[in-house]
Amino acid sequence: MKEAISPRQTGMLCVILILANKILILPSLMYQSAKSDGLFMMAFLFLIELLVLFAFFKLKKRFPSESLDEILSMSIGKILAKIVYLILMAFFLFKVFLTFSTAFMYLKLQVYQGEFALLAIICVVPVINHAVFSGLRTFSRTIELFFYIVVAGFVTCLLLSLFAIDTTPLFFTSNIKDLGQAWIKHVFSFGDYIFLFLVIDKINIENKHYKQIFRYALLGIGLVLTLFFLFYSLYQVTAFMHNNAISDILVFSIQFNAVGRIDVIAMLTIMFLSLFQMEIFNYGFVNSFTNFFPKLNKIFGVVTFDVLFIIVYFVFIGKYENMLNFFEGWLGYFAIVVDYVVPFMLFCISFKKQGRVQNDEPLILSDSDTSKEENTNSDISKGNDNNSDTLKADDKINQSGEGVKLPQIKQQKQSREMEKTSIKSEVPQ
Repeated sequence: MKEAISPRQTGMLCVILILANKILILPSLMYQSAKSDGLFMMAFLFLIELLVLFAFFKLKKRFPSESLDEILSMSIGKILAKIVYLILMAFFLFKVFLTFSTAFMYLKLQVYQGEFALLAIICVVPVINHAVFSGLRTFSRTIELFFYIVVAGFVTCLLLSLFAIDTTPLFFTSNIKDLGQAWIKHVFSFGDYIFLFLVIDKINIENKHYKQIFRYALLGIGLVLTLFFLFYSLYQVTAFMHNNAISDILVFSIQFNAVGRIDVIAMLTIMFLSLFQMEIFNYGFVNSFTNFFPKLNKIFGVVTFDVLFIIVYFVFIGKYENMLNFFEGWLGYFAIVVDYVVPFMLFCISFKKQGRVQNDEPLILSDSDTSKEENTNSDISKGNDNNSDTLKADDKINQSGEGVKLPQIKQQKQSREMEKTSIKSEVPQ
């Protein structure tokens, strides 16, 4: 397959998806809702992510070569499949909004110190559109090329922050209600593994590769949880005031001030990660669009995405406060449907496929049907014997040299055809 990706590339996609929208503003927002206990909520949400990954493995084993559209169409029908794709279109569009907004606010504070939203869109949108036209395999190879550079930059930021930390976070200061509110408000930052279901037919994996992908997922989870722990250890009760976690943990590393601005490492890491994440989400939107409108190609999907992105961002989101209210409001309930309901439905479909196979029973013929079949076979065999005898007689006549005229040969052929027709008509149906 032209767009097929390897297990290694799939694992790297899992890491990029795990880091999506969790390393900048989310630690601060989670602290506002649940204090340092937000780290426990992160661990719980990541556990659900691993269960979703397990559901993907289960579905892939049951449907090794079928696409998501084929799986949904033959399991729940084409109409419900269209509804699922419409939900996924909205989900991936909002994911791009969230990723772009958080990265834009970070670069606005760290680099430009002014308003440059239109310039950022002009720079970003053509790149992520090109990734869609290039295909999944092409931008997966690009991610594979820069993967270790990005991970090395992330790990470097974590290691440099250790020189400024001399305490640990204060845990068990929130109640269950606070944790529940944190879950509802920030659940939209999760559920990124739904993308794997969308490209299930383009992932070439066997049973021995599932552990490899699982290890990559654990790597991404470990990086995020370590970031949260170090961030809460460094800032304690003021953590809610710092909106760029991966960059802010480097602020007090005074041992390296002589080197220069070491936050450049975090800046490059954020730029690469944000770009890769928007490419993935844009591909998810266009893929859902082409499945919802099968007669339209990628060009229509990309143009639709660009128009919706520009209109919705400038008209409805725009300011930083509007963005936070937008993603912490009703969108959390929408994310629950995509993060949990859709994967659970696909997980159940994998068992439904197994049940169909087990319920298949061999066809059992009755005694009367068996006798009819035997009589039919005997009649056909007799007819074949008669035809063979006729052919042998014709051969003997030809070999003996007796003058058989052409009209006689045609008459014999016609008689043989009539015999075949009469035999077939006599066979009981």
